[in-house]
Amino acid sequence: MLEKMKSFVLSYPGWEAGKLLFIDHTNGLSGSGGLFPEGVTEVAFREDILGNREGDMRFTVALYRCGAEEEGDAKWLLDFQNWVSAQSALGKAPSFGDVPQKERLYAEKGRLSKRRDAGNLYSVLLTAEFTKIYEVNENGEN
Repeated sequence: MLEKMKSFVLSYPGWEAGKLLFIDHTNGLSGSGGLFPEGVTEVAFREDILGNREGDMRFTVALYRCGAEEEGDAKWLLDFQNWVSAQSALGKAPSFGDVPQKERLYAEKGRLSKRRDAGNLYSVLLTAEFTKIYEVNENGEN
């Protein structure tokens, strides 16, 4: 899941070539960033009379981006959030579940997280909503 999200973020046209994206940390250099997973939450769960199950899931990861000390960083953040929404609406966002046509990925709560002399630190939450299907086999096992 994290590698899919990482590849997706790096595909953003505004992500500068050569700028790194780490998992669980950042290097602090301008334009680089880090993905910090907040986990998967089961939002709803259903079972049919045959024992097949569906779970509505939510996967959240925080993206931190080290910016330069300039006004363009706030614009970058807003442009990135709009791009994520567009990719999701167009079906170009990564798929994490078993019903891709019902999936949604959105970027929310973008903000300046920390002011630093070397450049500010910005964050945004990336949330994927998806459905996992667990079907029983002919022996009645999942």
